[in-house]
Amino acid sequence: MKKYFVSTPRNPETRDIYITENSELMMGDKKFSYEYKFVTDNLIMLRLNNRNYILKVDKNFDSEVANTSFDIDIESETFRIGCKSELDELVEKFAMNHSGGKIKTDVISPMPGAIVKINVQEGQSVKKGAVLLVLEAMKMENELKAVSDCKIQRIFVEEKHSVDKDQLLMKLEPAEPK
Repeated sequence: MKKYFVSTPRNPETRDIYITENSELMMGDKKFSYEYKFVTDNLIMLRLNNRNYILKVDKNFDSEVANTSFDIDIESETFRIGCKSELDELVEKFAMNHSGGKIKTDVISPMPGAIVKINVQEGQSVKKGAVLLVLEAMKMENELKAVSDCKIQRIFVEEKHSVDKDQLLMKLEPAEPK
């Protein structure tokens, strides 16, 4: 079961949504059955409790954590939806608590796990939202992304090796302003 936190401008209070492996989601005490199919990269056919919807989904790049804010068009009405997993919440809280308003230069492991894939190399420049590495924890793969444009200064871990919570994974240097 996966847990997500969802909010909309109409209802900014964050709601917990649980998604089970058997195509069900629970919001509060309500249970919904669902099926979905991607028609294109941003067009989804959704069947929710035997009712069909066509969703046009566009990423919203205003969010601090990449891929957590979306503009969704349902029946010609657009909604801005924030959707964060428990890991996204942890990463955001950890970054806010440790940054003190400064540009973040350390990539820290938010939980114990194993490095599945490292997508960057030392010296490489990356854009905000780029996936730096994939951390597997509790049988789930979690993407750790750049929170701003930067250059990879140093990588302290290797693929297929375990890491501890709060372990330094990478050192970044901020991109030079243009």
